[in-house]
Amino acid sequence: MIEVDDLRVENAEGHPVLAGLTLAIGAGERVGVVGESGAGKTTLALALVGAVRPGLRVVRGQVRVDGRDVLTATPAERRELRRRVLSYLPQDPPSALTPTMRIARQLREPAVDRSAEAVSRRLVEVGLPGDAEFVRRYPHQLSGGQQQRLALARFTAGDPRGLILDEPTTGLDGPMRRLVLDQLAELALRRGLAVVFITHDLGAAARMTDRLVVLRGGEVVEHAGTEQVLGRPAEPYTRELLAAVPDLRVEVERRPPPRAPGPVVLEVAGLVAARGRKVVLDGVSLTLHRGESLALLGSSGCGKTTLAQCVAGILKPRAGQVSLAGEVIAPVLRGRPVDQRRRIQLIPQDATGSLNPRRTVGAAIGRVVRLHRARPADAVRAETRRLLDLVGLAGELADRLPRQLSGGQRQRVAIARALAAGADVLICDEVTSNLDVQVAASVLELLDSLRGELGLAVLTVTHDLGVIARNADRVLVLDRGRVVEEGPVAEVLGHPVHAATRALVDAAGGLASPAR
Repeated sequence: MIEVDDLRVENAEGHPVLAGLTLAIGAGERVGVVGESGAGKTTLALALVGAVRPGLRVVRGQVRVDGRDVLTATPAERRELRRRVLSYLPQDPPSALTPTMRIARQLREPAVDRSAEAVSRRLVEVGLPGDAEFVRRYPHQLSGGQQQRLALARFTAGDPRGLILDEPTTGLDGPMRRLVLDQLAELALRRGLAVVFITHDLGAAARMTDRLVVLRGGEVVEHAGTEQVLGRPAEPYTRELLAAVPDLRVEVERRPPPRAPGPVVLEVAGLVAARGRKVVLDGVSLTLHRGESLALLGSSGCGKTTLAQCVAGILKPRAGQVSLAGEVIAPVLRGRPVDQRRRIQLIPQDATGSLNPRRTVGAAIGRVVRLHRARPADAVRAETRRLLDLVGLAGELADRLPRQLSGGQRQRVAIARALAAGADVLICDEVTSNLDVQVAASVLELLDSLRGELGLAVLTVTHDLGVIARNADRVLVLDRGRVVEEGPVAEVLGHPVHAATRALVDAAGGLASPAR
C-alpha cells in the first residue's frame, strides 16, 4: 500500500533530513518509526501524504500510496488521498479540531455517511458517548483524552484504508494512554488498516506495532519485528534508546533515601480554584523545601496544571494562600512585586510556544537578565553565555532562532531563561512529554544537577511515573481536586494505598517497560 523508494530530503543548507530512505508497508500492517529528535520521523510521516515542511526540499526518490506518486500529485488529489486512502493524525490532534464547530459537525464534514446514526457510531467506536447531548458540545468542553479520541474519529470518518499517527499519546496520563492505544489497535484490527505509528514512546510502540523502523540522522539503522528490536536489539544506538527508558520498578528499587530537607521555600494552604463553575482544586495544601523535588501526580483533569498556575500567579484561586519563604504573596502576578515574580518561574510543556520565534536565544535570555538584574550590555552577554553553559548548550547557539534548535535544546533554553531571573522555585509542567527518551533523560539529569548546585526547589507536574521515580524526592497524588496520597517516591509508587494511585501505577506497569 505504501512504497518509499530512495527518498532524500534536505534542509536549506543541503544537509540530509532523510538520506535515501526505502520502506514498504502492506495493507493491514502496523509499522512503528522510532528515533531521537531530529531523526526524520515527522518528515517521513508528512512525505507519505505528499507534504514537505518549509525550508526542506525533496532531492530525489518517490513516495507511492496505493500506486500513486504523492509527491507529484495535485493539491486536490492529495486532499482526496488524505480523506479516503491515508489519513494523517498530527502530533497535537486537538489542534486539528475546529474550536467553533460542534462535535457532530466535526464528524459530518469529512464523512461519507453523514447521518446522525453514523456520527453516533463513529463516537462509540473510539470510546466516546454518542448521545444527543454529547454531540452538541464544542472541543473545549472535552478533556484532553476526549479531544484526542474525537480527532481520531474525525480523521477516520472518511473510511481511509491507512492511518499515520504522529505521537498520538503525547500529554496523556497512563490510564488514558493505555485506553487510547487499545482503541487505536482495536480500530486498526477491525478495519484492517495499515498503520504508521511515529513515536518516542517505546512502550507504546511495543503495544501498537508488528514491525519497528529505527531512524537516526535520516537513515534506517535497524528494521525488524517489534519483539526482536525491543528484546534483542542488533545496533548499539537501539540499545541506547532502550537504556534511556525509565523502568518504574527498577527506578523505585534504586531510589536513594530522601535528602535532608532544607528550609521551606514554598507553602500552599487550603487552595480552592475553579474553571468556570467547576471546582478543580478543593482545599489543596503542600510544602516544598529548598533543594527538593516534589512531583504532582494524577490523571487528566485532576487539577495538577491548575495548581501550578495558581502558584505561578497565572490563575486566581477562590480561597487559600501561597507563601514564599514564609511570606504570603498576592494571588495573581500583577499584585506581586518584581522580586517575588522572579523567584517563582514556570517552565511550560511547550518551550517552542513560549519563545518568541523572531527573537534569538541570546536575546530571549538576555532580556530577562536585563529586566531582573539591570546589568550593562557586556555583562548581559557574558551572563547569557554563562547560563547557556550551565544548561549544557554551546555559546554559539545564542545567535540562533528557536526554530533552528531541536526540541531538547529549546527546553534547555526555557530552563536557562528561568535561571536568568534568579529563580528559587521552578515549576516544570510536563517538560519532557514532547521529548524522545534520550533527550528527556538529559533534561531530567540537568534539572537534578541544578538542584544540587543552586539549591533550587522544583515542583514537577507530570503524568510520567518514570520521570517521578528517577527525579523526585516526594510525590503528591491528586484525584478530583484533592490530595489523596503523599510521601516519599519509593513508598507511594512502591506501595500505593489509594485507588487512584494504584490505577496510575498499574497503567505504568504496562507501559514503563518496552517488553511486550
